[in-house]
Amino acid sequence: MAETKSFSNVIIGQFALTGVPVKVYASGRFLSITDTDDVEDPLMGFGMDENGNMIQFSYPEVEFLQVSGNKIDIETYNKGMAALHKGDEVPADKTTEEEPAEDEKESEEEEKPESDAFGPKESFSKLGDLIKEGEMEKRKIARLKKDIIDLKQKDLEDQEKTLSKMDDGIVMEDHYTFGTGDIVNNKNTNCTHYGSKGIVIQIPQQGYVRYTVTNSGDTYKPGDILTKTADQLEKI
Repeated sequence: MAETKSFSNVIIGQFALTGVPVKVYASGRFLSITDTDDVEDPLMGFGMDENGNMIQFSYPEVEFLQVSGNKIDIETYNKGMAALHKGDEVPADKTTEEEPAEDEKESEEEEKPESDAFGPKESFSKLGDLIKEGEMEKRKIARLKKDIIDLKQKDLEDQEKTLSKMDDGIVMEDHYTFGTGDIVNNKNTNCTHYGSKGIVIQIPQQGYVRYTVTNSGDTYKPGDILTKTADQLEKI
């Protein structure tokens, strides 16, 4: 069986199909594969980062996978596949093998690795447990996605409320609420219109107030329309 040089959507999709938690490590960060649809495209995949954002990545960028907490690089994957398909190429007429000598058995046992994500010792014997863990992880991811959607919806509602207040001619500034019809006084001594009083007629944008002047001064007279930042005004 020819060894593969890098991960592909097919390889990652095989792990995702088992239902176990799968992450790719690409460009210095982990991205969770939430569904096989994430790696449907043969050129680019998608994974969810720790903030819940779906990030695009190319398969050659993937340095290794994390499958249910186990690190799997491309070399480990190739070894696992070789072990899994060992014997597939044995000739059909070869039915028996010579029993290895006792000392050869001991030598082979000494060389056998203690643990390998795909080694003969594991042989996917814990796949059932991994699938259960995968189902739990999928439910966690689904809940996380729902929380993100709810949070975004709340942000949109808050923005709509803010815009609604602006449309109604209301602005909050320094614990005072300005609205159309309020009588205000310009308290900014550095402003050329200091001392001008008037009636609020509009909130043109957040933080600004437009009013019609009702008194006289050196730089203003009744009927003038002035626009000031809310922090320059006070209600009277």
